[in-house]
Amino acid sequence: MLEFWFDPKIAVFKKLALFVLIGLVTAGLYWMQPLTLDAILMFMGTGIVFLICRYCKIHFASAHPTGLLYRLFTWIPLALLLALIFMHLKSGDILIPGAQGIGFMALSICLFSPLSLLNQHKQD
Repeated sequence: MLEFWFDPKIAVFKKLALFVLIGLVTAGLYWMQPLTLDAILMFMGTGIVFLICRYCKIHFASAHPTGLLYRLFTWIPLALLLALIFMHLKSGDILIPGAQGIGFMALSICLFSPLSLLNQHKQD
């Protein structure tokens, strides 16, 4: 789903529609069971870590996509996301907070990668 945002062949309108849809779903989940501000910021930080790891994968590890460094840059954001989701296990419910957290992560990825929206970057 996130590669959709980074594809320069996709129209800006479709990307904005995806952004609005993610925002509405996340707002609906927040209305049902709000996350705390620190949890929201941690999920948004995970989105920024995802962008950093994606940049490193493209520019430093793309020559060896089966190498350890490429795999490490793939699994760091996933491990961080799973750790944040399972952090809410102590309250007994991880479905709504987890989906809401993934929504905040996706929103932060969309917000902090505006060049992907404007199709101004070059695909390697």
